[in-house]
Amino acid sequence: MANELIDLLASHNIHCYGSAGLLKLEKHMARFFEREYERWRGNKCTPENYGVNSFKGEIVDKEASSKSIDHYNKDLKIYRVFLDNEYMAYSMAYYGCTEYSEELISNLTLEQAQRDKYKLIIERADIQDGQNILDLGCGFGGFIKYLFQNYPNITVTGINPSTIQSEYIHKVLQFDNSRFNLIQQRFGEAGLVDAQKNAYDRIISIGTLEHFSNFDLLFKYQEQLLKPGGKCFHHLIVSADTIPHFLNAENTLMAEYFPGGHIWPYSELKRHNIHLQFVESWFINGMNYWKTLDEWHKRFWKAIDQLYPEYLSISDIEAWNKYFVLSKTMFSPDRGRSYGVGQYLYEKN
Repeated sequence: MANELIDLLASHNIHCYGSAGLLKLEKHMARFFEREYERWRGNKCTPENYGVNSFKGEIVDKEASSKSIDHYNKDLKIYRVFLDNEYMAYSMAYYGCTEYSEELISNLTLEQAQRDKYKLIIERADIQDGQNILDLGCGFGGFIKYLFQNYPNITVTGINPSTIQSEYIHKVLQFDNSRFNLIQQRFGEAGLVDAQKNAYDRIISIGTLEHFSNFDLLFKYQEQLLKPGGKCFHHLIVSADTIPHFLNAENTLMAEYFPGGHIWPYSELKRHNIHLQFVESWFINGMNYWKTLDEWHKRFWKAIDQLYPEYLSISDIEAWNKYFVLSKTMFSPDRGRSYGVGQYLYEKN
């Protein structure tokens, strides 16, 4: 990266990856989250105790959802410089750090760690060749690409409200239309469920349910979409304990990036066993996500002279830099045991 640009950004108090100024900020933010996690450690109260209810209301907050989609509709060039080169996966990569082990596999590339994440999901969701899959919130289509690379008879429908991501899937990935269908809308909007009842062997979501407000309605729709014996598998950011102000992004700094988002306690989804039978869940240590975000942050700064000024202004760079710092330091405290990813498997009777 050009020294002149780094000096210019530093003059605006924007510190590059690995610099003393940025490391100081990350340390300060991590201490803040450490105190918060310690404050609420062991809190198993349900969200209803704090005025948030995942059994009622709209399936998503439409106004907030429209704003959050803006985060996924930035110029494609921005995502291409920091996401993995193979799948453009905008969610946690798996570096081998489990609920019971805090050790990361340090020699894994981001690309391999994203493949390992997909392998883990496929194993736990019991995905088999020949199945019909619904990818709920399919992003840039990375998981679909992985499925098509490894399962010649599988068919997939992706749902995605982002214009930029949908255009990437159509123009760059160009999946075989006989095996793939893309629905560019929010899940739960008119017509989807009625048109595809009992259609799917598996419903998969990866980093999507943070944007949902009413899980009861979500699971009701999923029950109608699944074939008898079908399964759904969800992968989303969770907190180990109930942290009241994390239940609604509007009460946190994350509201700037994900309006209307929720960080549910790990136990919350397991309460939703009315429409589908809960089978199993797993907590994945948050250090995997810290490592993923740190790699994204590093790649972002490595390519900063490709982004400024054509794609990002100085204020845009500041916003992205704060986003990476904020996100990383939410996962790193307590060695990833307080804030990580929950995976959940359900089955239709």
